[in-house]
Amino acid sequence: MSRITELNIDEIKDSELLKGFDFDKYDDGDRERWKALLDGVLEAQEGISCDSYTRGMAALGENFAELPNLEELNYKLEQQTGWRVMAVNGLLPCEDFYKLLSKKIFPSATFVRDWHSTAFTGYPDIFHDVVGHLPLFFDKKFSDFVSKSSAIIYAVLRKTPDGAEKEKMIQNFSRYGWFTWEAGLILEQGTAKAYGGAILSSSGETQNLKERGYDKFDLLEVFNQEYTDKEFSCRYFMIDSYDDLFASLEQIKNQYGIEGIIN
Repeated sequence: MSRITELNIDEIKDSELLKGFDFDKYDDGDRERWKALLDGVLEAQEGISCDSYTRGMAALGENFAELPNLEELNYKLEQQTGWRVMAVNGLLPCEDFYKLLSKKIFPSATFVRDWHSTAFTGYPDIFHDVVGHLPLFFDKKFSDFVSKSSAIIYAVLRKTPDGAEKEKMIQNFSRYGWFTWEAGLILEQGTAKAYGGAILSSSGETQNLKERGYDKFDLLEVFNQEYTDKEFSCRYFMIDSYDDLFASLEQIKNQYGIEGIIN
């Protein structure tokens, strides 16, 4: 169980965000794996990553050349985007995860995957969280989608009693997250480009995308599409722009009777 469950998320202080994180505990092996992962991903991303991701990578710049210190990364991210990073030591309970994101706090793992998982890892590590996701948070429209979608999902789950109905909702929202900000594609200049973190942090996932192709984003299809995060994605969906994501949030709000949140 992650330590986040021991805290009042509504009253998290900056001093608590990186509690327990110690950059000096990384060893040479961690740094070597980081460099190998980064080299492989940057090569695989060529012609695949979307414009907002590329701009975000440029904004972070030297923070990615070496294994990053989350304290420095957190400061830069907050100054430029209003988002903060929180170090976690395990997968979070579903509602905690969405509540954190709704408050513009991104939970990041701190370990570096081992050599056997360089092309793919089914368990998010710091490389996946930082390289796969954080550059997109420099795009205000995308980061607004993450915080607002999380607020909506959190509101839906909070008002639903535990049971089969709630488990079905969690399943649907998990699929929604996977096929958008994990394995999502966006149309740019007539070409499908990746904005999903699972693609952008994995050379193996990138190759899988090239072999499988993609379909047009449709919320109902996404809700009905099974997947597993323990292997490469079985399917990819492309949006025309981030406006499509906000349109899907309106569908979700109407379906589950949620008012407000999206301005």
